Amino acid sequence: MDFAGTAPAIGTPTLNRAPRSTRGVRRPVVVMDGAALSRTRFVISPLNELLAELARFAGGSERDGLRDAELRRLSEALRATRWPIAALLSPALFDVVISPDFEQELDALGARMRADAVDHPFGGEEPAGPPGPVPEPHIAGLLAALRRSFDVWLAERWPVVRRALEDDVAYRAHVLARHGVAHLLDTLHEHLSYEDEVLYLATPRHGVGPAARNGAAVRPRPPRSATAGALIVPSAVASHPAVLALGELTVLRYPVAEGRAERPCGAEVQPLMTLLGRARSQALAAIGTGCSTTELALRLGVGAATASSHATALRRAGLVATYRRGKQVQHLLTELGSRLLNASGSRAA
Repeated sequence: MDFAGTAPAIGTPTLNRAPRSTRGVRRPVVVMDGAALSRTRFVISPLNELLAELARFAGGSERDGLRDAELRRLSEALRATRWPIAALLSPALFDVVISPDFEQELDALGARMRADAVDHPFGGEEPAGPPGPVPEPHIAGLLAALRRSFDVWLAERWPVVRRALEDDVAYRAHVLARHGVAHLLDTLHEHLSYEDEVLYLATPRHGVGPAARNGAAVRPRPPRSATAGALIVPSAVASHPAVLALGELTVLRYPVAEGRAERPCGAEVQPLMTLLGRARSQALAAIGTGCSTTELALRLGVGAATASSHATALRRAGLVATYRRGKQVQHLLTELGSRLLNASGSRAA
């Protein structure tokens, strides 16, 4: 889902807006004007989820010998490449697929690192990004460390986590269609807000807060220039939104609604079975952020004709919208379908 051709609905009332958290200081972090929004899209990234998991583990009190060792190896490999975290995600890959697998992300990362890094258009107000091509041993070391960490932390759980993230992105698509991009950004999370083309992030209070002038708090100034665009990435393990700069595009990581990523495998469709039957409830869940009939058949492990039959039944019930893109028939959840799927897992919509 991207915002190309979508004008920000500045001043649009934020209907059904979640209460804002007061436990922090709101500071401007990204200017997102019309040009930036045209290069902003939602993506689902196993690499991002791994990095969020590593950050959570590194900052927590939980200790594990194997995980500690992998974390040290990966930290050393990242330092050796001198690439910022935001630069590890590959925007060009997400132009092709919204939810790549982990190996696709590693292939794209390796290809970009082996290119002339000086020519990469890394953003940020200060010079950022790699100072030059990364030596091959450092590239191989980083990819190997990422692969080992993924196997240790995330590989077994990723299919379930990905489904939860796809559900969240599908719901955000309906918010965008109904209320516009300003409302969408303004309601991603209680610690995020969007006003007058500026994205604000609430950060924990430390000490006495902003400096005061004549008894009045000084309002933090927004960045001097707009970002070139952003990758908005949901996370099942992040506890707080994070804005990762200095990459080709800004990365905005936000936590999905509480409980969405905690569904055990197969449990997400149990409440729907009585209403739709096992096969069609599984088809509704499998469509996620959208897929073709061929992709749906692969996800369900059935033939294309059977998958098409399930999609047709769901479309007639108003749960799925179908459109043609070239020679392929694509299926998307409608707002009703998304809400029904969310409600079946007792999750907040």
